[in-house]
Amino acid sequence: MHAYYFRAQNCPYKDWSQFSFSLNCDMDKEMLTEIPEEFYSASTGNLFDKCIECEKSLLQGNTEYLIEKAVKNYPGYKAKDVLFDYAICMECATKMHEKMSKESLGTIQEYFENNIDFQSKMEAVESGDMNRLTENCLIKNTPKSESAEFQLYAHCRGDKLFMGNPPYVICGEAMEEVMELLSKSTKDELGGFFNKHFSPDPDLFEKDPSRLILI
Repeated sequence: MHAYYFRAQNCPYKDWSQFSFSLNCDMDKEMLTEIPEEFYSASTGNLFDKCIECEKSLLQGNTEYLIEKAVKNYPGYKAKDVLFDYAICMECATKMHEKMSKESLGTIQEYFENNIDFQSKMEAVESGDMNRLTENCLIKNTPKSESAEFQLYAHCRGDKLFMGNPPYVICGEAMEEVMELLSKSTKDELGGFFNKHFSPDPDLFEKDPSRLILI
């Protein structure tokens, strides 16, 4: 998902000229802010410090990386479980992206262009309120608290969050729609990544958990 969303040459944010969504974009220091605890590692309670794929250090220097965290809610209860979370350096994310089919890239790009409320997202960014950016689904505008499952995404640099590519949430309903658009080869690539890195409690999943991986 990150690669589809942030790739500059195919970026859906055609009216966001003040933002760069290139995976190799120049980062203005003024657009760097503290990483919210919501994006900390669930297992350590601290910032992610290594790339899940190559184990490159993420907190030293200006290393760019992406965070994905999948969360399961329990309707009627305050409890929730982190299904999985990870950080991946931009180099590894780009390699994964390049393995995905052109068919999937095209359909996801079109999906974003047709479904994201750019104006609302822009207003949330300009407000400077981090909660507004991560409280509702980017696609459906559904509050994450009302979603059975949701995923958080962020683009970071060292120990800072990059607001040029602001964080966002995707709810379970939108995730299902996205997965329906992916080719079998792309699903296999993402499933292989999941199986390589995670061994979650099967009781937490009603469906194949690898469907939630969208680098």
